[in-house]
Amino acid sequence: MGIVLQADNANLSGSPVVNGATIFSGDTLMTETSGALRARFGSAQIYLFPNSNVGISQTPKGFSANLTSGSVLLSSGSGQTYQVISDGAVIQPKGDQPSVAQVSWVSPTELMLTSRHGDLEVTMGDETQTIAEGSSFRMMITPASQPAAAAASPMPALTSGTNRFYLVAVVLIAVGTGIAIWRAYESTPATN
Repeated sequence: MGIVLQADNANLSGSPVVNGATIFSGDTLMTETSGALRARFGSAQIYLFPNSNVGISQTPKGFSANLTSGSVLLSSGSGQTYQVISDGAVIQPKGDQPSVAQVSWVSPTELMLTSRHGDLEVTMGDETQTIAEGSSFRMMITPASQPAAAAASPMPALTSGTNRFYLVAVVLIAVGTGIAIWRAYESTPATN
């Protein structure tokens, strides 16, 4: 399904991983405190920052990453895509456009979402919102019995079963760092 392009203090399904290792659907990728991992799935890629944990599965047009801790940077190319599942939300590129996104797990009720290239769709249940290219949002998830902090959010709360979410825009403090990481990420030659 995929191949590890770069690994440092990282594990693949509980075992230390090396460059060139094969990733199968159902595998778990994990990085340690000073770890990093980058993998390719066709023309789509994922980069795990330190202290990250994702379960990987194959989708018809790419891959799915179930994020349970840490942060990931994802990219999609022509004809392939990705989705991130975390805290009951699904984050994916809007349409088949190329995309670069960063998703960070903060807690069971909070995610940080950044679209660096292309628009993203955030879905929970049957509700969907779009995150425009160049935007960054805190996604807050609250039980339906708790009122959403409407005054703190310029976007309406969305309901999904017993949960709802709202997005709060944040200033991209680390844009320069993100761009530098992405350029290094893109300039590393892919290996087969």
